[in-house]
Amino acid sequence: MKIRARRLLVKVRLVGRRISVFEDALIDTGAAFTVVPPEIADLLELELNGDYPRATLVTASGVIEASVRVLNGIEVDGVKVEGLSVVTHKIPDPAPLKILLGMNFMEKVRLVVDGKKGTFDLEDP
Repeated sequence: MKIRARRLLVKVRLVGRRISVFEDALIDTGAAFTVVPPEIADLLELELNGDYPRATLVTASGVIEASVRVLNGIEVDGVKVEGLSVVTHKIPDPAPLKILLGMNFMEKVRLVVDGKKGTFDLEDP
């Protein structure tokens, strides 16, 4: 995959209880959690994380508390992760993307970045 405008942009498939959706996302190694807007979490009928139903996060907009839900699955470029906890939060405009793939996703895959070539790959470890 190509690095575009100094960003690691990907197309993700988010799998919910009955349906899945395809969205653009940003790989954000500075984010602890993967972030999904509440309206997408509701559309996918994501259940609350029973162990950690709320999370306190420090964002560019300040400290927030958000619900933590569980994706049935997430797929990026053929790499699949099941049962990923996500924070539901609407990233304020004018952000170009509303979904961030944070470190809790990165810990489950292998991310290889080649800055000289301007490419990156996700691999199933």
